[in-house]
Amino acid sequence: MDGFILYQGPSALDGQPIAAVVTGLGRPSSNQKTGPMAQIYILRSDIHPMEAVSTGADASICGTCIHRGRIETDPSTGLRSNKGRSCYVTILHGPRMVYEALRRGRYDPLTPAQARTALRGRKVRLGAYGDPGAIPEAILTQAMGRVREMTGYTHLWRRFPYLSAFCMASCDSQADRDAAKALGFRTFRVRAKDEPLAEGEGHCPASVEMGKATRCDSCLLCGGQRKNAKADIAILIHGTGARNFVPTPALA
Repeated sequence: MDGFILYQGPSALDGQPIAAVVTGLGRPSSNQKTGPMAQIYILRSDIHPMEAVSTGADASICGTCIHRGRIETDPSTGLRSNKGRSCYVTILHGPRMVYEALRRGRYDPLTPAQARTALRGRKVRLGAYGDPGAIPEAILTQAMGRVREMTGYTHLWRRFPYLSAFCMASCDSQADRDAAKALGFRTFRVRAKDEPLAEGEGHCPASVEMGKATRCDSCLLCGGQRKNAKADIAILIHGTGARNFVPTPALA
């Protein structure tokens, strides 16, 4: 079994149909930054991810994340398209392939108890695409109960504080970071070139700016409160959407 459906049903965000798919069990992920971790993709189950991004339907899996971009309508054609997307995920790669495999029936659904067994002792990347907050809390907490280690990120930390046990709070300003820490989160902040680290932040060891000193599957600092780590993490904007990144105000 290379993967399975962890959850298929209404999004915890807006009730639209989504699927959370686990991959990389039989054939480990080839992602050079993360290493061979099991990957969990969260997708609209009824709409191709390219269409979801271009129409705004990805709100069902990404919420109000600022890196989604903005949807604009061409007045001459009436066609909608995404402008200003700064998300690092390349939709044509992993999300597209997982969605198309899902539609072909490649993945079988497992119950949360079965998923807990299948993921036992594994290192898991929670949210290779999509926000873990879109998965119902009861499903997620049971399925993740026996994993060895995990990494995860959420922009939905205000809405779902329970995710501090699994995820870093994705923050886009110092005000965000302060608020997330008050809720019990460790934080992960994307920063602009030449923007300094804030007090209590450290560089991502797997990043380009740190010479890719290690991989995520070895570092595992981004495991939320599961990790006995004091430092928060920051990384320079990267990926195909980096050119659209709008820097946050300079930190004091």
